[in-house]
Amino acid sequence: MSNTVKWSFSADCCLRRCQRQYFLQQVAAFHSANDAVRREAFLLKQIKTPELWHGSLVHRGIELYVAPRLTGNEPIDWARAVELTAEMAKRQFDFSANRHYREPGMTKGKAGDDYCALRAHEEANGVSQDDCEAAIGVIEQSFSNLAEMTDLLAEIRGRGKYWPELQVRITYDAAFIEAHIDLLFFRGFGKPTIVDWKVSESQGTSDAALQTALYAWVLCQHPSWHVSRAEDCELLEVQLLTKAVLRHRADQATFDRLEDRIYLSVNDMKALGIGEKFELANIERFDFAGNPNSRAFCSMQPLCRKLLTETELAENAAAQNHSRSRRKLAHVYTQPQLF
Repeated sequence: MSNTVKWSFSADCCLRRCQRQYFLQQVAAFHSANDAVRREAFLLKQIKTPELWHGSLVHRGIELYVAPRLTGNEPIDWARAVELTAEMAKRQFDFSANRHYREPGMTKGKAGDDYCALRAHEEANGVSQDDCEAAIGVIEQSFSNLAEMTDLLAEIRGRGKYWPELQVRITYDAAFIEAHIDLLFFRGFGKPTIVDWKVSESQGTSDAALQTALYAWVLCQHPSWHVSRAEDCELLEVQLLTKAVLRHRADQATFDRLEDRIYLSVNDMKALGIGEKFELANIERFDFAGNPNSRAFCSMQPLCRKLLTETELAENAAAQNHSRSRRKLAHVYTQPQLF
């Protein structure tokens, strides 16, 4: 039995926020239809809030309609990029509104870029076509702003090869580490620039420095990228709704803090039995979120409640059986002695 666990920054944050959500989302979720609980966990894991949906659309649009033009060092047709990404948004909205994601046999691979599951459709709380128009508005604003960021585009252009939406995976100690890089290119040999697209007006968290450093760290750990020094890695955080560009540079001290974070997090996961063979009963090892807001906005809430109710019913039934057994024994042992 392998004790290796999968680690990513989002998974670690989920575990810190709610262990029960982590179990359902990161451990139980599985696309196989043979296990109803695991299949439901997988479906609920796909549910997106409007903000997450907007971000995924813009990221995919950049990957499909902007990055290839950079690679070919060709002019970017921004109007066409907006048009095609907006069409994708409409198809995804219709897919979600019709709840196709719950159809038997439906998979993300089969649906392709049309696949989408929006929280409003899952909860059936009066979603309207205005929600689709809002997404298209974010797409238009994001691409328009990026087109006007001429200094940034001049810095990005002419770099030869680009890697959009790059997944980098490494093995580190007792963990598989995963990092998702929005856009990667090299300024020179061993000198990467990592672009992190932000499609949100919310402020960054206190973990932002470590999260951005993770992208540089995995490149330094992975032998294929030939990156040896933290200081050679440049990180550009691009706020597409405000046209702000934040520049970050990693250093060895930041890498040390990140490695400490990973080490402690992996130990916490292993203490909970993560990495062992899946057993639904192991969910009892995982605590609920302490913050009510975390519970209120959790997509796993319906399944979590169902499992909790079933557990309580089973415990109550067991308690009643135990009580009846005790009464029956008491009835037997209190019979009067006739002889």
